[in-house]
Amino acid sequence: MKKTMKDVSQVKSTEEGVVIEVVDETVDANKVKEVVENCQTGKCDCMSEETKAKVTFMDFRVENGKPVIEIKGEVSEEEIKEAVSRSKKEL
Repeated sequence: MKKTMKDVSQVKSTEEGVVIEVVDETVDANKVKEVVENCQTGKCDCMSEETKAKVTFMDFRVENGKPVIEIKGEVSEEEIKEAVSRSKKEL
């Protein structure tokens, strides 16, 4: 079965922005990292220009064996959920 970010992750608000936690343990962390790198270099089209402008920091890490994407800035959980649902990269 083909999976994208919206199928395998949960978005949670933090004090400084949001985190996207990958909850599916079968996902390759390197593919999630690729998604983040594409976003950092502007190669992704999942975030609107308006949302991209609000992001001040984006990072990828592995926490408790699971990939986590941390996004800081004036972004809402809803905006990021919308962006995640547009992500087409197969994981």
